[in-house]
Amino acid sequence: MPLPPTQEQQLDYDGWANREILASLRPLPAPPARALALLNHVVGASRLWLARLQGTPSPCAVWPQWTLAQCSAEVGALRERWRRWSAPLVPDALEAMITYTNSKGERYTSRVADVLTHVALHGAHHRGQLLAELRAAGHLPPYVDFIHATRTGALRSSS
Repeated sequence: MPLPPTQEQQLDYDGWANREILASLRPLPAPPARALALLNHVVGASRLWLARLQGTPSPCAVWPQWTLAQCSAEVGALRERWRRWSAPLVPDALEAMITYTNSKGERYTSRVADVLTHVALHGAHHRGQLLAELRAAGHLPPYVDFIHATRTGALRSSS
């Protein structure tokens, strides 16, 4: 079962915004270190949540220390990983509960739909911080607003 349109759109937006950020970082002679760290975290946390949904160990740290090229490769593969995970979902899978241990060793149980919403909102939060880092360093940040993505056709409107 594919994801419902809203969740599919949120993951598509997350991937698009990450790619836009990468496109703005690549031409810089030296991207601000904090900006790269934040993008690495957005991608690392997304991988972590996907691993939790799959019931597998995380393949990377929640704050990985990737180079720009390594982060770019991770961003490139991330949306396909989410698609492979969602393809075999059964009806009501988003209502299922998962139990996981956070980075502090605390156990929690969350609804799958809430995890997906968290991934999208978490990425947006940290991308906002990243954009502020770019501005502070004198760089023009990319325009990664959700509505911009839908208005320009970069993202399909949810049905």
